[in-house]
Amino acid sequence: MADNDLMLRMSEQYQIEQIIKANEFSKEYGLTLTKEEATVLAQCGRSTLKTERRVEFGDSIMPKLIRAFADSSFINKDNYADILARLQDIFYLYKNESMDMVSDDDLISIMKNAYERESGGDLQYLEGTALEVFARKVRAGENWADRYKREKLHIENDYNEL
Repeated sequence: MADNDLMLRMSEQYQIEQIIKANEFSKEYGLTLTKEEATVLAQCGRSTLKTERRVEFGDSIMPKLIRAFADSSFINKDNYADILARLQDIFYLYKNESMDMVSDDDLISIMKNAYERESGGDLQYLEGTALEVFARKVRAGENWADRYKREKLHIENDYNEL
């Protein structure tokens, strides 16, 4: 049991270090996290993983969320840590809701686009409406990737003419 506790503490310390390291990127946008905030985010992440019955190997998702959302006009230094905590919760919820059929990077891109364009920075709308519609389509078996890229991101496939 002591080995397990040591492993958890080492993993949490590593996650905190990775979150703090992401400050190098986010400081360009006037956003940084203190060690205390990073610690809380790492603990929240562990709690969310437990709630959602997920296991995370390797790096936490938090540094990717930081890089993706740091430039948002809806995030400022006063709400930064709280919004990151909610985005982390939403991320793991929708990994489950989409039955892990969506890569981490794709889900983060979808979340960012929906946060900026559809929900106007409203986390409740992001979680309860924008991403729920997306998850329903994934569960229904739609070719969500191509359709989403065309409709929401306005990206066309270059290979259509081949």
